[in-house]
Formats: sequence, structure tokens, C-alpha cells
Amino acid sequence: MISVSVFSQEYIFGKVSTESGTELPSAVIINMRTDEKILSDKDGNFMIAAKTGDEIRFIKNTYERKIQRITTENFSRPLNISLEKSPYLIEEIELAFNPTGNLKKDVKSLDPPKRVVALNSSMDSYMRTSPTEPSPKLITPSAFGPRDFNAGQVDVVKAVSALVGLVSKASSSPLTKANYAETQDFFRKIKTTMDLSFYTSQGWDEEEIDRFLIYADDVYSLAKKYRKNFNVNAINTDMKMAYREYVKTRKIRPSSTPEIFKNKS
Repeated sequence: MISVSVFSQEYIFGKVSTESGTELPSAVIINMRTDEKILSDKDGNFMIAAKTGDEIRFIKNTYERKIQRITTENFSRPLNISLEKSPYLIEEIELAFNPTGNLKKDVKSLDPPKRVVALNSSMDSYMRTSPTEPSPKLITPSAFGPRDFNAGQVDVVKAVSALVGLVSKASSSPLTKANYAETQDFFRKIKTTMDLSFYTSQGWDEEEIDRFLIYADDVYSLAKKYRKNFNVNAINTDMKMAYREYVKTRKIRPSSTPEIFKNKS
């Protein structure tokens, strides 16, 4: 591999591996000057834009982080990085609030009052609950309405539709709350069958993803709705909405605008 210049931008090529030489896929590589983040491919290879003197950070869950200061030699030969197995979990870093001086923007980053949170939660629960009483309807009294020449006749189409509805309702099983074992199996299926690359690209480790899944399940009842009918598209949609609320309540600032939200108006 050689140094490449594209639009006056230099790139560093290399590979991330373990102490024993095993390639490490999906390792997070960050240029601390430009805040650019990439992932190594399935063979551990990576390519990232850099300049001499830049600090490149390599992160992989359950491995020690490594920092490399770029020199001129790194542009003429591959930069091979070996990560050591971490004997302990890295302590969680709490992102401090940095005010911008713009009151309208800064207020959005603060935690809302407890009463507001409780009210919003109650309203959300109320809006999700089916009404127990029928809504009033505006009808014309029969005395003033047009004459119904079909009175006393049986509507065959409506009768068949009603019968089909009753059969479908009897055959479908109602949603029930998932127990602990069912919930854990559901979470395990999400992590093994669904694409979670967006969350790992944010620097989230497995523990952070687990916390997010617990939050999403608590807010959107994922296990209750989808553990028996594993609808990937529906689950992904609910997780997108949960992500928006999660980063606000945890004061987590996304590193970039997620591709999964760019097409939403």
C-alpha cells in the first residue's frame, strides 16, 4: 500500500489486529483533529484521512485503546496496529454540558423539570390507550331523514364481513407482556440478526447497546409486540424513534447525523 493524495488530502492505510496477529473487524478509528470516525473491514484493514502530527485513536470493545501520533513515515508504509486484550471494562465517561451562549439552544440540552417529564409520560400513555367510550356521532333523526327502501332487508356483504372479522379476532392471540427469559431471548435475537453497525459507529460498546435496548423496550414495548412476530422493519422503526429520545435524556451528542434519519422530513 502507498500514500494516496485525493483533492490535496493524504490518507493513512493499515491494519488492526490482536497481539496474536488475528485481524480485528469493526474496530473504531478516530482522527482526533477532524473527528472523522471509520470502522475497520472484515480483515482489519482501514483507510483514514490524516496529516503529520494528527492523533489517531483505535478503539475496540474489550481491548485496550491505543493512540498513534502520525509521522511522515506513516504515509510511505502501512500503519499496523496491535491491540491488547483489556482485563477490565473502561470506565464510563459522562459528557459534560458545554453552553454555547445561545439560550434557545442551551435550554434544549437541559433536563426538563420532573413534572414536565411525568406529564409527558402520562399523556403518552393516555394517547396509546384505546378509548373506553364511543365517540359522539352527528346523525340526522330518522323522522327527518330520507326514506330507506332497504329497511328490513339483510345486507349480505356486511354480514359476511362481520363474520370474517369475528373469525379473525377469535383466531388471533392477544399481546401479552414478555417475561424475563423471553425478553432476554428477544434482545439476543436483535443483536445476532439485525444490523447494529450505526450504533457501534457511534463508539457504543455492547454494554451501551444493552442499556439502549432496555430503554427502547421500556418505552415502546418491543418484546411484547415483536417477540412472537419478529418484524425487522417495524422493530427498526421503533428503535429509530427510541434513539432520538435516548440521546436527549442521556445528554449524548451523536457524532454525526445518522443515515437512518436523513430521509425523514
